[in-house]
Amino acid sequence: WAAASTAGQGHPTDRWLLIVELVSGPHQPAAHQLREAADRRGLRLAWIFHDAIPLRLAHLYGGRAEATARHHKAYMTGLAQAELVLANSHTTAGHLRSFLAQHGLPHGHVQALPLAMEFCGIPQGRLGPAVDLGRPQRLLCVASLEPRKNHVALLKAVASLVAAGEFAAELVLVGWANDLRVVELVQRALALGGPLRWEADADDARLADLYHWCDATVVASMEEGFGLPVAESLWHGRPCLCSGEGALGELAAGGGCFRLNIADWRGLAEGLRQWLDHPALRHSIQAQLKLRPMPTWAHYSRDLLARLAAVPERSCCQQTTPLE
Repeated sequence: WAAASTAGQGHPTDRWLLIVELVSGPHQPAAHQLREAADRRGLRLAWIFHDAIPLRLAHLYGGRAEATARHHKAYMTGLAQAELVLANSHTTAGHLRSFLAQHGLPHGHVQALPLAMEFCGIPQGRLGPAVDLGRPQRLLCVASLEPRKNHVALLKAVASLVAAGEFAAELVLVGWANDLRVVELVQRALALGGPLRWEADADDARLADLYHWCDATVVASMEEGFGLPVAESLWHGRPCLCSGEGALGELAAGGGCFRLNIADWRGLAEGLRQWLDHPALRHSIQAQLKLRPMPTWAHYSRDLLARLAAVPERSCCQQTTPLE
């Protein structure tokens, strides 16, 4: 996205090249190419930084681990050349600053600007609180089937509670089959029977129906750059059970979330047991959700423009050293 001033009377945020998304792996343009392209057009360069996950958790990518880490390291190194980097959470801003500092690169231009929690076309909280009539809890987990989303620990936790007769709930998994290792585990769990279902190809309409159906959502993910599944749950008016650490912990701190220990399946099982055994706890979390503010894209846009406007002009003599 680039804005160019006209007749010398443009907005202070004009003349920026803003990169809002990352192109995957080897197809990512070299940072110095984007820097040079911006310089040729008299534009300043800003990036939206989503996360450091492919570098931090490269081991989860199987045979692609080495290449994944290498490409993401090159991408993060190149962010040193921008005038401004806006990270999707305070956690991811910290990850990037730490990475750049460790490599002797400038990092004072990295700021946190958390994403909006608004889901366009869906009125906030339109579903209202779920009605708890003493029936089994209805839990929804929206996450692509891949190791980082932690289905392995979640299914172990559920299996342990089912075996002990302590899982008074139904669990529906919604997500694409991104990793065959996780898919095979889910299929084995389904073959055992029990209160579990997997919907691999839910469209927007079906997902909306499932949010209407559920009482709460579960996000067992090991790490997120921001936590869109948590935000989506809260926007729909559904409490979320999720990690209290990192970017997810930032979202959970605002209310409407029950924080889980996702470090192992036993911690997950204990958290699920507490949720299922204590109606007063569920009602308290639902009450928090009614009061929490939900930043919209209008809020985000205003803050983004203000951040761009606050960046000093580059000196005409300032040189940028290409970083490979």
